This record gives sequence, structure tokens and C-alpha cells, in this order.
Amino acid sequence: MTYPPGPHGPPAGLRTPYPGSAPAAAPPPPFTGRHTGPPSGPTSVGPIPTAPPPPMPSPPATPSVPSAPPGSDGVGLPTPREAASNDVNDMVSIIRSSFDAVAHRSDELTQLFYGLLFRIAPETRELFPVTMELQRTRLLRALVHVVQMVDRPDDLSVFLRQLGRDHRKFGVVGEHYDKVGEALLGALRETAGPLWTREVEDAWTGAYGIVSQLMREAAEAERGPAVWMARVMEHRRVSQDLAVVRVQTSQPVPYLAGQYVSVETPQRPRMWRSMSPANAPGPDCVLEFHVRTVPGGWVSRAIVSHARVGDVWRIGPPMGQMTLDPRSQSDLLMVAGGTGLAPARAIIEQLVTEGTDRKVALFVGGRSWADLYDIDALRRSAQENPWLTVVPVVEDDGRQYGAETGTLGEVVARYGAWADREITVSGSPPMVRATVGALLDVGTPFLNIHYDPYHTD
Repeated sequence: MTYPPGPHGPPAGLRTPYPGSAPAAAPPPPFTGRHTGPPSGPTSVGPIPTAPPPPMPSPPATPSVPSAPPGSDGVGLPTPREAASNDVNDMVSIIRSSFDAVAHRSDELTQLFYGLLFRIAPETRELFPVTMELQRTRLLRALVHVVQMVDRPDDLSVFLRQLGRDHRKFGVVGEHYDKVGEALLGALRETAGPLWTREVEDAWTGAYGIVSQLMREAAEAERGPAVWMARVMEHRRVSQDLAVVRVQTSQPVPYLAGQYVSVETPQRPRMWRSMSPANAPGPDCVLEFHVRTVPGGWVSRAIVSHARVGDVWRIGPPMGQMTLDPRSQSDLLMVAGGTGLAPARAIIEQLVTEGTDRKVALFVGGRSWADLYDIDALRRSAQENPWLTVVPVVEDDGRQYGAETGTLGEVVARYGAWADREITVSGSPPMVRATVGALLDVGTPFLNIHYDPYHTD
């Protein structure tokens, strides 16, 4: 799927050109790093500000979901009828409004879900970690993400097929999807109480049927490994709360620069954490990860403080759509906060390796100068590659370091709408929400902004 160019241009009265800018050009070519829905933090279910959604698809001709042909991740949903109706609009509205009605009881909802699941399918308990606190928040985030993508079937299809392939690492089998659906609808029904009508149940039943079928099809069609074994070859403690870890696999992990993978470590068995490699794929089968501890982060703290050379990690299949389209020559704006630098760094490495004429402006931010742990290497890269402009941003006064002062969203928005660029945003969920909101406020075309539902623990 590709996006049409956005309708908005730079706002009137723009006083300064943005870094690495080129003369005004035609609307940019497509970018494959599709917007995949508002990310959410560990406890937040609030939506990110959005532009008007794309036109709604027509309703399905039949309740069945045709199989997608090999390599066609963006298809597989029911074929729309010629005669348009409001059926799909109504289903989307029902799902969103019914979920909004129970969102304030999210803790109760997730506890009910797992209680029901473990009662009707006790064997599934072994698929989850001993402590369920983190798992409950991840379920909620995944559910929010699907709800917010329900009116974008192509993007949702890609996400669900990736998710289905990824869930092979848990040993999930087909019958588990039926049990999960039964538990999910039961938990929603009990939480919603009298608000749960036959109409609401039908909408959720139909939506879950599509979700589970897409995930099953992708899992059954996949012939590659469910996990890759990787040995830690370097663990470098950059600061008290940050480590750079390099691992090597015996077989290549088929990821693209900008994607992320899930990782399980021996210190935290059955607790998977999503991380984006900070390097582009190479023949040496080495992946580099930048890991910062986060409050309550079981896995991140274990990696930073206790991972050792020689440890064996398990790595799940690659996910995410924030990747470069090799056919595109559009200029880029990359906004990265903290260790959200990793996917941006991998994409830049890919551009350096392949050679490019594209202008790239990278805004990299942190609360203080000390948080910009890779700024020296980034500045060297900018000196060696004239197409790359690096703008450090700190929330403290950064003038003495040649940095701009403010949040990433505030600073990037000062330069205008960036309407002629494709934009990637990566970092913590609050940073992504704030940055996307700031860009939309200054008129950035919604479909020019790309980020993944990347979750940290």
C-alpha cells in the first residue's frame, strides 16, 4: 500500500528553512513505512491527535476471509461490494464506542480476560511469564492498536500477519485463537455490563473472526524459523541506565532497517521485549541493540545490569513497517528520542551503504545533553555525508553544546510543516504522541508521518 501526497503546504510566514532543506519540489513519492496507528504507553489508552481518516471501505461480500497469495501481506480481507453502505462504518463506530465505554476499567478488563483464558484453556498458562503485570499492559496496548486501525484494513492486515508469524515463538496453535476469542468477548461482556448489546457482540465477534483468521493464515504459511538463537558477543555499559549490546545469530534474521524484533533473555524467561536493531542487516549476522532501563522494566533492567557475553538470547520474527521504499527518492525527516535513535540509525546506515541523493534531517533528543549518548558518532557521520543534517535537541538549555532547546515536538514544529518530506518518529510512546501532535498542529499531512506501535516494557 502506498499513500497519496498530503494536501497541506508549509504554513505562511515560515521564517527559516529547515535543516538539510532543498528547493521546493513536487509531492514526495510513496514511502513504505506506513502509519500504523497511535502508540500507547504502559498505562495510557488515549488516542493521538489525527487528521481525518481515509475513506471507509465498503462492507464485505461474504463473512469468509479469502487466503492471501504468497508475499501479499496487504491483502486477505473480505472483498468490498460495489454497492456502498454504512455497514462497515457502523461496525467501526460500534467497536470504538464500546471500547471507549470500558477503557477506564482497563485493569479489570485484562484481569478478567486472563482469568477466563486460564480457566477455559489452562494449558495456555505455560505460554506466559510467572508475573503477569507486564503481560496485562501489553494485551491492552495491542487491543487499543487494533481498535484504532479497524477502519484501515490494508494496514491492519499487514500488522496482524506479522503478529501471527511472531506468535509462533510462543507455541500458539490454531485452537488457542478460539479460546482467546472466547475469553476476550467474555471479559468485554462482563466489563461492559448493560452496555453490551447483541449489536455490540456481533460487531466484536465479526472483527475478532477477521483478526484471528489473518493471524492463523500467516502463521500456517510461514516456513522460516519461529525464533533465531543469538549469542551475546559484546555488552558495553554506556551509563548507569544504558547499555549497547551486540549479538550474533547463526542464521540471518530477515529484518529490514527500521523494523523491530522481540527478544527473550535467560535472565527473564518468557518475558519478551521489543527492540529495534540499531544497524542495517549485514552478512555477519550481527544485531546491535541500545537498551535503556525504564521504570518497572523487568527485561530492560536485566539486560543493562546482568546480561553477559556468552548469554544466548532468543529473537522473534521482524515486525514493523517503518522501512525505506527502494523506489522512492523523497527527502526524509527523522525524529528520534532516547534509544528511539536505533531504527533511525539503522536506516541512515542503509543509506550510507547504498549511497543516496536524498536529504535527511535527523532531530535526536533527550532531557539533557548526557542523554544524547551517540551524538559524537552522529556528527561525524554528518560531516562525512553532506546529505545528512543532525540537530541535537535537549529539554535543558542546550546552547553551550550547539543544541536546540525544547521537546522534540516543539523544536521540529518550529521549522514548519515539513510537507515535502516523509517523516519517521521513534521513541517512547509519550514522545511519539507529543511529536505527532505538534506536527499535525502546524499542518503536516497526516499520511506523511510514519511510526510503529513499538512498545517498551
